[in-house]
Amino acid sequence: MFPMKKLALASFFLAVLVVVAMNPDISKHHQESVLQGKQFLQEKAAESGFSGSIIHWGSQHLAEMGIEVQSYTSYGLFSTAEIFVLGTARGTTFGCAGKVWVLWEEIPSEKP
Repeated sequence: MFPMKKLALASFFLAVLVVVAMNPDISKHHQESVLQGKQFLQEKAAESGFSGSIIHWGSQHLAEMGIEVQSYTSYGLFSTAEIFVLGTARGTTFGCAGKVWVLWEEIPSEKP
């Protein structure tokens, strides 16, 4: 039974090492934020009746220019960062095991 405990312990440490190695860097956080920002812009354009290749191209460039990821922090097994859109904090990213999730803040309504 003793070799099984060593195998289980070694497997656990190997799994932790793999997760740490796969921890997303700041570029992955930025890439996922831009992708979701682009999709948001395209959805809003489609709701307004606009579509086509120029909308896709413009959405991509607007998202790349307007979305910035700051305050990246790696905690070994996972990482976090803040998302800024045109200089205003608009959300947080959470990354673990090679995947990044974006938690957007609600856009404040301008209507009273």
